[in-house]
Amino acid sequence: MDRIRQFTRNLPTLLLSLLLAVVVWALAVNSIDPSIEQTYPNTVPIEVIGQAPNLVITNQLPPSISVTLRAPTSIWNTLQNEKAPVRAIVDLSGLSVGDHVVPVQIQIGIKPVEIISQNPRSVNLHLDQLLTKTFDISVQETGQLAIGFQADPPVLSETSATVSGPSSLVDKVVEVKIENDLTGVQAPIDRVLTPIAVDANGVPVNGVSINPQQVTLTQNIVQRGGYRNLVVRVITVGQVAGGYRLTSIFVFPPTVTVFSSDPALVSTLPEYVETQPVNITGIKDDFESQVNLVLPAGVELVGDQQVTVQIGVAAIESSLALTNVPVVASGLAANLTAAITPNTADVIIGGPLTALQTLKVSDLQILIDLTGMLPGKYTVTSGFSLNMLDLQIDNLLPVSFDVVIYVKGTTPTP
Repeated sequence: MDRIRQFTRNLPTLLLSLLLAVVVWALAVNSIDPSIEQTYPNTVPIEVIGQAPNLVITNQLPPSISVTLRAPTSIWNTLQNEKAPVRAIVDLSGLSVGDHVVPVQIQIGIKPVEIISQNPRSVNLHLDQLLTKTFDISVQETGQLAIGFQADPPVLSETSATVSGPSSLVDKVVEVKIENDLTGVQAPIDRVLTPIAVDANGVPVNGVSINPQQVTLTQNIVQRGGYRNLVVRVITVGQVAGGYRLTSIFVFPPTVTVFSSDPALVSTLPEYVETQPVNITGIKDDFESQVNLVLPAGVELVGDQQVTVQIGVAAIESSLALTNVPVVASGLAANLTAAITPNTADVIIGGPLTALQTLKVSDLQILIDLTGMLPGKYTVTSGFSLNMLDLQIDNLLPVSFDVVIYVKGTTPTP
């Protein structure tokens, strides 16, 4: 009995000692491995579990959440290295069709960690019945084939497709189609196309999945009897002006379609059809003309009755070496003049052959551009040109000139 009384008297002291020991231990641990509160830096995607297989979420959920945690430094190192995953879970177990507010549960694979805050804490979602329907795939053709061609019926690798998704969306679908553009087609088609689910107004229904996702369409395209495509051949007569040369001959369109009520007549034509002769005698510039085609009797041109012929012409280039060509200043203010050393140069000039053949060397000058320069002494290494605009400098010696700019009526400083 005395021992019990003595133990009872000492119990508060024992409890206080134990509490102090725990506090001292906690302080010691915290000083060695202090706790840190901060936002978890890695992405935490939202995971959905417990969803019934016959239900589907019709609205968009947040892709991830932001969470603030408090944990010792050593725990943070493990968390940031993703050795202990942080998960955000939305549990749909037991939920049926309708609108729901579901909490976002945070799970952390290591302790001790305290969850301070999270955003969002819950998500709003709507569950709908999952529905699947099967539709025949139809082909919608757009555009027109090239003139004189016809198309056989298209052949699909898959003739039907299943549409899956929320019943509210799948019920809107009335057709699954693919679009086949025939604009200007002249050869057989082999295409991979994407099926589209549309409503009664032909508007695509988004938010549903279609299987298969792609369909191969093949279609034979043939030319109708009496029609034929021929290459246009340009016929020219004469020669361009002396000192000039042809650089190009283009025709548009490069091919044309012809027709005859006698298919045998069309089949005997050569692979090309010629233009009326285009006279290029003496031309010096690019030339464009509308030209008729030469067609045999009983054959007519389908579409435009003329083609556009473009002739490219350029001057024949040459060069000429000259010595002691005067060097003069250009671009100076009206009250300034310049002394240039040396005042002549050797130059190789280039340009059209006709311009070089009629050149008067005594009229030629090398210009040094001194625009905006003030009185003073300069060494100029650029800005050289010729006083004849159709000629250019190919090479110049010397490559630099000493220039002294001074006011007219004064003596330049040596």
